[in-house]
Amino acid sequence: MRAWLYWIAVALLIGAVSHLSYVLIAPSFAMQRLMGGSKEDSQINRFVLLDATEQLRLLGETPTEALSGKCIFDISKGELSVAAEMPHTFWSLTIYSDKGADLYTINDRQAGTNKFKLTVKQAPGVLDLLGGDQSENTRALSDGWSVEIPEPHGIAVFWMALEYPEQRKQFSDILSRSACTLTPT
Repeated sequence: MRAWLYWIAVALLIGAVSHLSYVLIAPSFAMQRLMGGSKEDSQINRFVLLDATEQLRLLGETPTEALSGKCIFDISKGELSVAAEMPHTFWSLTIYSDKGADLYTINDRQAGTNKFKLTVKQAPGVLDLLGGDQSENTRALSDGWSVEIPEPHGIAVFWMALEYPEQRKQFSDILSRSACTLTPT
């Protein structure tokens, strides 16, 4: 009887460890795989319209359903300035960490405009808050929105729905005016 309980306990322990490993590690690996297609320096902190293959790989949507762009970013040495110009349709801009966490999302209804600037900067750590200048941390930006995120690496995904496949060219022309640039600090 004791041997039977021992093996049940071992099986439960192995199951718990396997489950926790999957839950804690798999999202990070999955996001790294999605972002990893273009890790060269020319693609970092730069807006790129997604072609049909990349859009299907990253979002699982065909070019007739949606139009998408991305900006893989590294804000460890500065702030990312996202200047977005979106068409007049349903759209969203979502910022993900490189571990897969959804850090910030805004859509056309929340924004109230189709042209805006968003500054993305790394949130200060506890030591920065204790030893830093509080006026620097609380200053407001007068030329756009600002968001502080806990992770220095991630991806911003620009997405918009297409009602008709013929809209792709027109919406691509508008979205291609968007930009991501790093401002060193």
